[in-house]
Amino acid sequence: MKNKIIEFLLENANPSIVLRIKKEILNDITPKEETDLLERIIPEKNVQTVIQSQKPDGWFGNAFHGSSPTQGVGMYNNMEVGLRYLAEKGFPPENRYIKRAVHSFLSDEPHYRECRMKAPEDDYTVTALGLFLPRSSVIIRAGYEYLLPPNDYINLAHDIEFSFKTFINVLQYPNMDDVIDTGKRKLCFKPGILWPCSYDLRILAHSQKWRNENNTALLIKAMNRLFSFNHVRNKNIYTKIKSFYKSPCLAFIHNQMFCLGLMDENYFNFDLMELFARCGVIKHVDFLSDKLGRFLSKIDSDLNIDHIINSKERDWGPYSGFALEEDWKIRKRKQSDILFRILLIIHYAE
Repeated sequence: MKNKIIEFLLENANPSIVLRIKKEILNDITPKEETDLLERIIPEKNVQTVIQSQKPDGWFGNAFHGSSPTQGVGMYNNMEVGLRYLAEKGFPPENRYIKRAVHSFLSDEPHYRECRMKAPEDDYTVTALGLFLPRSSVIIRAGYEYLLPPNDYINLAHDIEFSFKTFINVLQYPNMDDVIDTGKRKLCFKPGILWPCSYDLRILAHSQKWRNENNTALLIKAMNRLFSFNHVRNKNIYTKIKSFYKSPCLAFIHNQMFCLGLMDENYFNFDLMELFARCGVIKHVDFLSDKLGRFLSKIDSDLNIDHIINSKERDWGPYSGFALEEDWKIRKRKQSDILFRILLIIHYAE
C-alpha cells in the first residue's frame, strides 16, 4: 500500500506534498528540485496569507495563539499557525520567512515578551498551561531544535525534557481519582499534577534530544497507561488557578479529546496520530495500533477511503490542521491530503 500511495501522490498531489515525499520519505531530491517546488508553493493563496502578514521583525500577524477576526487575526495569519503551516508546506529552516519568524521570538518588542515565558523548574502547579508549550513546539517544528541562537529565556533542551516528563509522570497514578479533584464546583486537576497535553506530544514528535532506547520504552509504557484510564467523556477537566477555572492545552484526559476523536474508536485524528507515529510508539501501544489497523482496513485497492471527513476538519488552528492542498473542491485534492497523512503515519510507525 505504501508504494501505491507514493505513486498516486507524486502524480496527483500539491507540490508541497510532492516535495515532502521526495525529501522526507524517499530521501531523493536535488537542490534544484526543492527550489523549483518551493517556487510553485510560494504563490499559493494560503501561503501568501502567511507571508504577507509577516512584520519587519519577522513576526506573523497580530497575535501568537489563536485567531480573532475582530482583531484582524485569521486562521493562517497568526504566529503559531503561520509558522507551523509553512513548515508543514515544506519550507526548510534556512528559508528566509522561517528564519526571520523564529528569530522574532528573540525580539525586544513588548508585544512578544509573553512568549519569553520559561518552563517551570521544580515547583509545578499549573497543569497543561503556559505559552512556553506552543512557543517551543512551533520553534522545534520549524527545524530549530539545534539552530536557535543562545538566549536567556528559551531553553529548548529543557522544554523537551519537561515534555518527556509529563508523559512519564502518568506512570505515578494508578487511576483517575489520583489526578482529578471531584470536590470542586467543576472537575479539575489536583494541584501540582504534571500531565501531558498535545503540545508536549508535538515537542517530542519533532525533536531528537530525548530519543534513546530506554526513553522510548518508558514512553511506550506511559502511553499504554494513559490510554488504559477510564477517561471522562461528558465533562471538561479544568486547571484551577486561584479561583479561576481554565481549559488546559488539549490535555490527554477530557472530552475535548473525545470531540477530536482520539478517544473515540470510530473516529480518526490524522494530526495527532501522525505525532504518535513520529514518537515511534504506535506499534507498541495497543489502543493506537488497533485504531490505525481499523482505519487502514477502510482503504481499498484503488486507494478509495471509506471514511467521512468534512471540510472543517481540514482547517488549521492551535490544536489541529493537516490539509496542504489549497482546497477540497476537487475530489483528488481531498484524497491526496488524507493519503499523505496516512503515508506519514505508516512511514513513521514502521
